[in-house]
Amino acid sequence: MNTALELAGVALAALLSENLVLVTCMGIGTHRESFNKPKEALRTGLCLTLVMALGVFFAWLLNYFLLARFRLEYFRVLAFSLLIPSLVALLRKFFQLCVPELSRRVDDNLASISTNCAALGSALLVAQRSYSLGAAMVFALCGGIGATLALASFASLQKEVDLNRCPKSFRGVPIQLITAGLMAMALLGYYGLYLGD
Repeated sequence: MNTALELAGVALAALLSENLVLVTCMGIGTHRESFNKPKEALRTGLCLTLVMALGVFFAWLLNYFLLARFRLEYFRVLAFSLLIPSLVALLRKFFQLCVPELSRRVDDNLASISTNCAALGSALLVAQRSYSLGAAMVFALCGGIGATLALASFASLQKEVDLNRCPKSFRGVPIQLITAGLMAMALLGYYGLYLGD
């Protein structure tokens, strides 16, 4: 059983020092609009958080009850890489059947998440670190929230900053990479933060 302090350490690590978008660069495989439009960034982040939470939950169960018990850990990457896209496909089908209006709004976002490394990466990190189910869910939820905040902040910065005032050679992708690098450096300051013993 995890103490509240240990869970807070896992939450802070997922939000700040191990941000899946800016620090570990796992969550950048989303469609282009998520980096330019804040509304799309929020939609993508919320879909990513949902997929990460479900993916980590089922990956933890699969790892704990099947892979670790029968010493099949070497199949972990294969099992998780089949599990996450299957969950995304089931979610898309569920939304199409039960909530068609929501499905029309988030279908592109969910489709891009099936190939997003953050969902698979969070499941692998949880299994490699042998988190309990509670710590795994905290990591997934806070990791998804951290990714959402990073995407929304980056998209808002793109909208607010006057990119016409920067030198011509820095316009477009170069200034976006510099912005992402500065945001990542700000989060790396929290890397040594640990609340455990």
